[in-house]
Amino acid sequence: MADLTRAVLATVLALGFGWAAALLIPLYEFLGEDGGSSYLPVAYGIAWTGIVAAGVVAAMLVVSKVRTRRTIGWTPLVAVPLIIESWLLGCLVALVLGSV
Repeated sequence: MADLTRAVLATVLALGFGWAAALLIPLYEFLGEDGGSSYLPVAYGIAWTGIVAAGVVAAMLVVSKVRTRRTIGWTPLVAVPLIIESWLLGCLVALVLGSV
C-alpha cells in the first residue's frame, strides 16, 4: 500500500509539473523581437514534444517495473527533469531564433 501511495503521489507531482510547464510555454513570445513570430512554432514544437516524450518515458518505466513485479515508488518523477530540459530547450530555441 505504501508503494502505491508513493506511485500515485509521484504521478500527480509529475503531471502537475508537466501542466505547469505547458502553461509557461506561451511565455516564449516575449523572448523575441517584435514581429518576429516565425520561430514560435519551432520552439513550441520542441517544448511540447519534450513534455509528451517525458510522459511516455515515465510510463514505459512504470510499466516495465510492473511487469517485473518491482516496486514503482518514485519512478514517475523521472519525467520532471525531462520536462524541465524540454521547456528550457524550447526557451533557448525561442531566444536564439528570436534574436536572428
